[in-house]
Amino acid sequence: MIDLQTVNANVSRVPFFRFLNFEVQSLGALHADAEMTFAPRHIGNPVMELYHGGIIASFMEAAAAIAVHPDFADVPAKPINLTVDYLRPAPKGPLYARANVTRKGKRIASVSVISWQTTFGKPVAEGLYHFLLV
Repeated sequence: MIDLQTVNANVSRVPFFRFLNFEVQSLGALHADAEMTFAPRHIGNPVMELYHGGIIASFMEAAAAIAVHPDFADVPAKPINLTVDYLRPAPKGPLYARANVTRKGKRIASVSVISWQTTFGKPVAEGLYHFLLV
């Protein structure tokens, strides 16, 4: 199993992951938890200072990809499909994501992701991501 320090070093090498500004907090054989630090560039609604939905979905996708393939330095998992349900607005502040691999075959992996801010029981978004494993 790959350690968190190595995973976060790999995260810091990906320009878009640096833009998102997140860190993997915990990692298991079939899950990953991550925290994204808020930055003004993440705002989608400047009047209400809410996260952009694309930023939330991208952060969730990144967590899902890491859960599927934590050692992505060589060949990352390739997203082929995603569905995101936005459940409530996400004001500025830290954002968390928990990705759980629900099925991992030889060619396809399915990952369920929940994103929240202050309380896990009050998610801002839920998503289902599918990856091609090559």
